[in-house]
Amino acid sequence: MADTLVPKQKKCGDCPPLVVPRRSYTPTRPGCIECVEKHLGAAYVLLTEAREGYAYRLRAVGHLFEAEDESQELPDLHAAIREARKTYQADGTMPDWNVLAELISEEARNTAGPTPQDTVTAAQDQGADSQPQAAAGA
Repeated sequence: MADTLVPKQKKCGDCPPLVVPRRSYTPTRPGCIECVEKHLGAAYVLLTEAREGYAYRLRAVGHLFEAEDESQELPDLHAAIREARKTYQADGTMPDWNVLAELISEEARNTAGPTPQDTVTAAQDQGADSQPQAAAGA
């Protein structure tokens, strides 16, 4: 039994190992915003081509499910992707890609540290604040 609780390495080199579910609250895999974005991008391309007559609907639904699965630790994004997938499967309504893209951007901002631009801006702000103080003391 203990052998089955060992996390398994995922194929994506940047992702942590798969999480082994232990109770109903444990996600079946860790969240990876880059993988979510990858799967939504693939679904977008396939659904666009499916509207032009190519038989990609099943593959696109699979990518939507994979994006949903990858986002289990991100509740708002997970719920939005799940609703988009279920709606598409039920009546063919295309997902609102702009809403999903905004949710991904929001999650990326929440999980990432400061960007290089943030660091430069903060340094410039700090430098601007210290210059008048130095001039006032002189």
